[in-house]
Amino acid sequence: MKIFISVDMEGIWGLVSSAHVDRDSKEYNRARKLMTQEANWAIEEAFNNGATEVVVNDSHGNMDNLIIEELDPRAQLISGSPKPLSMMEGINETFDGVIYVGYHSRAGTINGLFNHTYSGKTIANITVNGKKMGECGINSGVAGYWGVPILAIAGDDKLAAQAKEEIGDLETIIVKRAISRYCAHNLSQQAVRELYKAKFAEALKNIKLKPVIKYQGNITMDIEFNREVMAESAMLFPEALRLDEKTIRIESDDYLKLFMMFRACLNLGGSIS
Repeated sequence: MKIFISVDMEGIWGLVSSAHVDRDSKEYNRARKLMTQEANWAIEEAFNNGATEVVVNDSHGNMDNLIIEELDPRAQLISGSPKPLSMMEGINETFDGVIYVGYHSRAGTINGLFNHTYSGKTIANITVNGKKMGECGINSGVAGYWGVPILAIAGDDKLAAQAKEEIGDLETIIVKRAISRYCAHNLSQQAVRELYKAKFAEALKNIKLKPVIKYQGNITMDIEFNREVMAESAMLFPEALRLDEKTIRIESDDYLKLFMMFRACLNLGGSIS
């Protein structure tokens, strides 16, 4: 059994402050240790429940946060950037399931802890075929392109609820409850460890019942930027259509191509300071 684990940072147990996720902060190295610790909880439970190979993709910021010498030595690590598939780099048809760790709620979430979608300074909202999507939903289409199911997700309570909406009946590991953008009620470490054990056991026992997000036919993605000039810049992408002052539309019948188009438009829009 081969498992892919995408590890973001904002949804990690114990992390609540902007200082925790900023690599220029004195708090960052401690936060990296907590991120690596939680990745290890996921790796351990994957192997405890039948995994024979685990590939971890570092999915936050510059994507070089996980401390490789402190990572469970049984796991493989994809680290650094840029990555063609970003938070899903390394996924392909050889995997049996995907698990998200340290994920967060989407842009616009009321009182959402660290809420954003791919780039907080750039993106206001994203919809796929008219449905609001955060990072977990967008990334799940990449896994679904290869026919790989989404087994479980770990983060705060608002993220867990949105994952059910965006993806379906996956296992949710709630490590903290969001109070505001920079405040959360963290569960005890013991409670979180027990959740990892119980939810991974359930997820890996029922892989065939877990959702696969596979799109058929034409797929549209609407990208609303924070500023008009960002949409203007993104219109340099030849296949983009301007919907209004801040929103563009891209479309394709191939989700992997659409994902690459999205990343190109994000880079164009985000290039404007």
